[in-house]
Amino acid sequence: MNVFTAALAAALVVAWAVLVIVAQQLNPDQSPLSMGMSGLARGHCPWVMKSAFLCRGGAALMLLIALPAVVGVAGLTLSGVLAFWVWGVASAALALIDTDMPGEPPSQMGAVHITVAMLAYVCGVVGAVVLSVVVLRMHALGGASVLALLLALAAAVTMVVQFVAFGVAAGEGRTAAEGAALAAAAGVATTAVTPDAAAPPAGVPPQLTAAGQTPPGARSGRAPTVRRGPGDRARDPLSVFDALAPYAGLLQRVFVGLLMAWTLLVAVGVVRSY
Repeated sequence: MNVFTAALAAALVVAWAVLVIVAQQLNPDQSPLSMGMSGLARGHCPWVMKSAFLCRGGAALMLLIALPAVVGVAGLTLSGVLAFWVWGVASAALALIDTDMPGEPPSQMGAVHITVAMLAYVCGVVGAVVLSVVVLRMHALGGASVLALLLALAAAVTMVVQFVAFGVAAGEGRTAAEGAALAAAAGVATTAVTPDAAAPPAGVPPQLTAAGQTPPGARSGRAPTVRRGPGDRARDPLSVFDALAPYAGLLQRVFVGLLMAWTLLVAVGVVRSY
């Protein structure tokens, strides 16, 4: 039974990778560099990415069933098992919770999707690290035990980096949206009072306005341009991470790929232990 579930976990990892590749090929308009994988479940043939979510969750749960074969039930820690169980269940649940696409107004469903995804990521890392320590301490997988721990730690680092990248990307999106709204509002305000109808400020010679020049303090009809100087960038604590924003999607794929590689490594190790 344990051999079967371990082999099934490994097969589900492979199926997940194939499905993600197919989903990306079906949606060439979604950049794998900047956009997260969840958007693929809102594009063409959404069932492909939704199936990938189910495979990701199933692989984690099958691995948890197989692990006692190499470390024993007593060797497993409740924190590691519970955390990796949440990673599996939350990953599968993402197939039922759609994310918001760029340009769409934020929705309650999209907020739930982000919350569930972040919970899955954190629990996946915690579970992988804790279980890797257990496997290493018991030498359950031989030399692969060290590699399993390294993969888990690499996933932890990548998770933090991709969180920062998506945070910066979201901040830039909000800034752009707010800037467009301010510009639109300024345009409406200036069209409400035309230069011909506006009286010149006190003390300004009439010939200045007659010549078409804009007197000091008068409206120009254009939204003011706000330039970000070096001082503003230095005061922004996330400015050093601006370069990560265009690669948020790639970082997410690397992170999830590391966790899935960890699952595959441990599953194959369980099979080889027999």
